[in-house]
Amino acid sequence: MAKLTIITPTYNRADCLKSCWASLCVQTVRDFQWLIIDDGSTDDTAEVVKAFQSRDEGFSIDFHQKPNGGKHTALNAAHPFIRGDYVVVLDSDDSLTPNAVETILDKWGLFADNPDVGRIIFLKGFTVEEPICYVAHPGVPVDTLREPRIGTAGRDCCDTFRTTLFTKYRFPEYEGERFIGEGAAFFPMELESKGVYFNEVLYLCSYREDGLTKAGRKMRISYPLGGMYNSKVYMHPRLPLKTRIKKGVLYSCYAKFAGVGFGKLLRENPYKFLTVITHLPGRCLASYWRRKHAD
Repeated sequence: MAKLTIITPTYNRADCLKSCWASLCVQTVRDFQWLIIDDGSTDDTAEVVKAFQSRDEGFSIDFHQKPNGGKHTALNAAHPFIRGDYVVVLDSDDSLTPNAVETILDKWGLFADNPDVGRIIFLKGFTVEEPICYVAHPGVPVDTLREPRIGTAGRDCCDTFRTTLFTKYRFPEYEGERFIGEGAAFFPMELESKGVYFNEVLYLCSYREDGLTKAGRKMRISYPLGGMYNSKVYMHPRLPLKTRIKKGVLYSCYAKFAGVGFGKLLRENPYKFLTVITHLPGRCLASYWRRKHAD
């Protein structure tokens, strides 16, 4: 049985999947399951994956299709099919370094018997010499909610999870909304467990012009219910006050785009005082964004 499951949610990325697959074919350790969730693609993704499956490269490839709903719904759909003890999410337009699987499994071997550790986190980079961020205290269990990620070009990292933790939390799904920030599901995992960082690039990013990262704020305000939920979870008192205030402003901002009034906003958020004091700045921000991002 594979020790690691690599989940790739994909939508109309048949061309990208070929380079993603190529990076898996050169792994120094092949003890993994590649689990591809096709989020309603209309291109030749299925045929491309069948070609991958016809070749024996030493790892299993499982392919499942679903109606289009966004990356978060594809990750939810992956849960029943995960066979590894640990999970890493690999986007279809990205790749792993040749030693990635070996390194992930080696590091998990150090903490497999420590139930406090639910996540081991490596670096993403444009190359192995160009990390997107790094951390100050690698190699020891830390509260990842308060451990600063020191950005060079961003704060994105390569998270790996215990499967028992990953499958415990699902992303909320809202009808008609195809995006929600990953924190919506990852934050509860951070509350429940500690993480261990390693300053080693295992994940190589491409950041396509038509990808979620490049889509930016305009896409996010198109799906405001997800934005509200994601902002609300980060108003939690375990986080620094500066972060909580920022998320409170965003909570009211997205609520404006969603057409949610202040009364309902207050009823559905346990952080009443913070919601009140950030409400007006949030509404002002929404008005500014509406003008700035108007078509």
